[in-house]
Amino acid sequence: MISKVAAALFCGLMMSAAAPVCAQPAPPDAQPAPPELKSAPAPDSGQTGRFTTFFKTVLAGHVPSGISSQMRQGFTQQLLAQINDAFAGLGKFRQLQFLRADSMQQYRRYHYRADFEKGSQPIMFVIDSNNTIVGFFNDEAPANPQ
Repeated sequence: MISKVAAALFCGLMMSAAAPVCAQPAPPDAQPAPPELKSAPAPDSGQTGRFTTFFKTVLAGHVPSGISSQMRQGFTQQLLAQINDAFAGLGKFRQLQFLRADSMQQYRRYHYRADFEKGSQPIMFVIDSNNTIVGFFNDEAPANPQ
């Protein structure tokens, strides 16, 4: 299982695009409406290939291409090492298995299961309306959002 620290780091990569996903909890007396999730079509094989390349690049300790400038700035060597350490116990990466997709505001979220030799971990990739990867983190969203 990925550590909470690494999960927070993934969430931190969302930067300004994270507002709908990684926002701080509201005060107890505030009750804002939850952001509306809409089902989105499954990605084509090219998109899954792009996410796979991105994930392998990160696991290899390198900054991937095709990402937002905020994410590029957030991918420090320290963060890359922490991500690698978080997944190291799962063994060699094998594949991404698509689970579902949804959209929130102008973002599309793709939920995958990252399969490794010794286990798996749910992860999510977020792209904006320009098809730029703006987020990548541990996925703890419910399997079937209502």
